Amino acid sequence: MTLIRERDLIIPALRAAANKSDQEITTGDLIGLLEVEFEPSGRDADILDGRNDTHFSQKVRNLISHRDSSTSMFSKGYAVYNKERESISITKRGLDFLTQVPDE
Repeated sequence: MTLIRERDLIIPALRAAANKSDQEITTGDLIGLLEVEFEPSGRDADILDGRNDTHFSQKVRNLISHRDSSTSMFSKGYAVYNKERESISITKRGLDFLTQVPDE
């Protein structure tokens, strides 16, 4: 059983935002969509100590909390984070990037 890595979530997260009519998705909706897509199991499905969320949902949240990392989708200009709406929006650069990524 292989753990899902945070970097494995970047392209699916961008696709999820791109598929919304306003090209914006809340963190909660993103977690739900990615849980359906990835079907986390094992450690990824375990509830974190003292929390109500799983290791997997924390990895999705880490996409945002690690947004200042040089390798993040935000630092690369593919998406922007809206703190007030707790959402991510895909940018033109992100849409262009997705055209270069093969469909899975």
